Amino acid sequence: MKKADLVLKSNAVFTSLEDEPFKGGVAIEGNRILAVEKGDSIDKYIGPSTEVHEYQDKLIMPGFIDSHTHYFIGAVSSSDHICDVTASTSEEECVEMIKQYADTHPHEKRILGIGWFPAYWDNAPLPSKLSLDAAIPDRPVYLISADVHTFWMNTKALEEAGITADMKPESGEVCTFEGGELSGILLEPEAYLPAMDKAMEFDRESMKKIYKDFLANIAASGVTSITDMTAYEYSEAKYNQYKVVKEMEDAGEMTARLHFYTKLGTYTDFSEAKKLEKIYCSGIFRMSGLKGFVDGVTSTYTGLLLEPYADKPDTTGIGVPLAPKEDLERTIIAANHAGLAVRLHCIADGSVRMALDMFEASRKVNGNHGLKNAIEHIENIHPDDIPRFAELDIIPSMQPYHLTLDVNEKLIRMGEERCRWEWPHKTILEKGGKLVFSTDYPVVDFNPFLTLYAAVTRCDDDGNPTGINPEERVSLAEAIKAYTASAADIYDRSEELGTLEEGKLADVVVINKNLFAIDLMEIQRCQIDLTIMDGKIVYERKLS
Repeated sequence: MKKADLVLKSNAVFTSLEDEPFKGGVAIEGNRILAVEKGDSIDKYIGPSTEVHEYQDKLIMPGFIDSHTHYFIGAVSSSDHICDVTASTSEEECVEMIKQYADTHPHEKRILGIGWFPAYWDNAPLPSKLSLDAAIPDRPVYLISADVHTFWMNTKALEEAGITADMKPESGEVCTFEGGELSGILLEPEAYLPAMDKAMEFDRESMKKIYKDFLANIAASGVTSITDMTAYEYSEAKYNQYKVVKEMEDAGEMTARLHFYTKLGTYTDFSEAKKLEKIYCSGIFRMSGLKGFVDGVTSTYTGLLLEPYADKPDTTGIGVPLAPKEDLERTIIAANHAGLAVRLHCIADGSVRMALDMFEASRKVNGNHGLKNAIEHIENIHPDDIPRFAELDIIPSMQPYHLTLDVNEKLIRMGEERCRWEWPHKTILEKGGKLVFSTDYPVVDFNPFLTLYAAVTRCDDDGNPTGINPEERVSLAEAIKAYTASAADIYDRSEELGTLEEGKLADVVVINKNLFAIDLMEIQRCQIDLTIMDGKIVYERKLS
């Protein structure tokens, strides 16, 4: 009988196959799980050189799979090259925070910030470059909104990024004042991509340090697979970022698996995407498909609704869909025909229905292709569309903590009746959908315990109910499976990731408490004791 390199034992092992943990253990040989056993039978895999870890009542489970994050932006966001302005409660306070940061970082050639959000400012109007110009006139300032759908910039940044008032992006908007002068606001990715390129511009060695520091934080959070969903263009600037990650992988420095999705756009030729898929196809770093946008966000009225906004009844969404349906549908059909899975950003019920219709059209043309097409976010949906996820084999990919982030904004935007169907996690499961959970980091923190807590309580951090539909809470087992087993499926890697089973890749975490035996409020305060990725211990918490 083979002997393990490493054995983990506990009174609480959760495989993401059953609904309850059991007493037992996990044996690991190389980068694979050798065995998962109940009771003490795991001991037969212990040899003279086996490293054994006993965890008593701590929970052993599969590594968390955060299948919707923005890796490259997120790495910079977690570094000391950016100012977190999430706590700002007004434009004035935000500007003051940025000025303080600029004053204490005199050697930064550009000032970066992230986290401002109109919902945090008592639903105030969008800001402008004027306040930034007054505070910091001599250096470019790039401020990314909390939902990563809007850039707020000063004049220096607009000039550096080459933004002009006559620019006509494929979608989104370069905003101007009434007289045609740039306001400093860029709405949606197509409009702000030149600004994003500048904001993410670092030399090679700086990039490596930023990524290494970020990976250390990821490992400490128990996330063993992470994603870049930014839908970057096929450009040399982006290819340089991929090359840095590949260099780190070759050097054994990647402590999480990274899956990236490139731009869907309205292309019909995906030869460039197929080249990337061929180059980046390892078990650690791979191109996994394409990402597209149907709408924006409800906070700026760029979410696409089926019926008009309650607080802006003259529109169902400004500038949306972000591309004509016939163009997007043709593109999705071509992408699926090329063997590429598509994931579509859809915030509101109008965009969700449109995406389901387009995926259905692709199935009619391409047949039952088996690709892992997905709809991202689904913050609001018409109840008639919920069964279609199972019927069309489309994965609903959602972020439970966004309901806390939203601060009941959608009650203002859509009214109570439609808000019954915001983030309808439980109903999607009951109708047969394979629910996937993630964070959308840096929109919210990649700490998985915050997401689990939000999913099982639908409360904010202090225990206050969020939203008006508490019946959409899911069980703890359902939440963990959505974060592990189902999340592996969105990468089309269910055969090797997401559960604790013999033969699967050894991505395993140990939590300092048994989540199934504590009060739900305690979940958000739990910590990771051990993270194993690809059979290697990549994080171990120092216990006092």
